[in-house]
Amino acid sequence: MMTFWRVSLLAGLFLAYSLWAAEQTPLPASTMVTAASDPYTDATRAITVSADHPEFSIRLKSNPTTGYGWYLKTWPNTWLKVMGQEYTASNLALAGSGGEEVWNFKMLPKAFDARMLMSIEFVSIRPWNMQKADNSTSQIFYVVTEAKE
Repeated sequence: MMTFWRVSLLAGLFLAYSLWAAEQTPLPASTMVTAASDPYTDATRAITVSADHPEFSIRLKSNPTTGYGWYLKTWPNTWLKVMGQEYTASNLALAGSGGEEVWNFKMLPKAFDARMLMSIEFVSIRPWNMQKADNSTSQIFYVVTEAKE
């Protein structure tokens, strides 16, 4: 009988400590970003898009002087329209220096009928090496749409 009480007491103390420790542990930052951080560069965080702000941009580091360029591999063209892409060199005075590609997108109105998660995949590859996947780099961005209320 005495053993039951010891086990119960130890279990209760462990539970109390666990609850206290959980309160002391900071919650991780949200894995979603909103239009305030546009253009997006962090592929580890989902992009949240609402009907009020259906446009967003994705920025990728690029250096076309190496022959590599970013291409759209897969995207939800049923819900997403590609508005354009542009390259900006970071240092015009230095030949061969890299820069950034900015891809602009707009969610179509039907994308806000329900909350959805979709992905946009880019691939950086030389156009003449399309058959050699080992010469490419992929980048996937996730987009969450907020349903209209």
